[in-house]
Amino acid sequence: MFNTFFFTELRYTLKQPMVYIFLVIISLLVFGATASDSVTIGGSVGNVVKNAPYIISIFTTIMSIFGLLIGVAFFNNAALRDYNNNFNEIIFSTPLSKPGYFFGRFFGALIVSTIPMLGVFIGVIIGTFLAPILGWEDVDRFGEFYLSAFVNNYLLFVLPNMFFAGAIIYSMAITWRSTIISFVGALIIIVAYLVSGTLMSDLDNETMGALADTFGIRTYGLITKYYTPIEKNTLSPGFSGLLLINRLVWIAIGGLILLGTYFRFSFLEKSKKVKK
Repeated sequence: MFNTFFFTELRYTLKQPMVYIFLVIISLLVFGATASDSVTIGGSVGNVVKNAPYIISIFTTIMSIFGLLIGVAFFNNAALRDYNNNFNEIIFSTPLSKPGYFFGRFFGALIVSTIPMLGVFIGVIIGTFLAPILGWEDVDRFGEFYLSAFVNNYLLFVLPNMFFAGAIIYSMAITWRSTIISFVGALIIIVAYLVSGTLMSDLDNETMGALADTFGIRTYGLITKYYTPIEKNTLSPGFSGLLLINRLVWIAIGGLILLGTYFRFSFLEKSKKVKK
């Protein structure tokens, strides 16, 4: 039953143009930042090559904040599509598997919500090859590609960030059955992140501030604080130390939120008052 809802969610959403529109937008933004100094994401790159693993990580972490607003559309749609189409009473009257329905829809939306974020990698690759050809940047401003830079960023930032944010948005949507509340929830997550960043900057304990970072941006910044240009050009974010702990903490919190909503979720509908 899980596979049924999981692949149905994928097939339905991948037929929608919204996925590819978001993918193109992010690709163009990152392409501009890679191919030209006129566009910056996260500040200037300095002496670091423009396709360095460090730069790819900066692009990924910053764009994941904006990707959160994109993810709202997919998680909200997965949670409310049956209700919005007045199909919930029909489908809920069939012998469904509760975990198959609940988690199948969620993880289908999770995978789809990460697709637009692949635009970060597409933009970097295209920008690296086209910028020297078009004469926008010198060839020596680019280095070699490291596959680990793409894989590790997806597994350490894109997927965990979408899982945590998606757990909150999906839970709010399926509990209150409101699109507006879903978007408000996403805005609250972003505002809370920005406020926490201001508060954490006053802490003497940098480690605590890094662990409290929802998106892992400041955690990665702390780890790479004293990196040399050579290290930024060659080292990809790794599955160890403070960054791994941060990721596991927020994945666990997202998992608890999702499980709490699962146990409260029911196929039963409240009785409705019918006017004579």
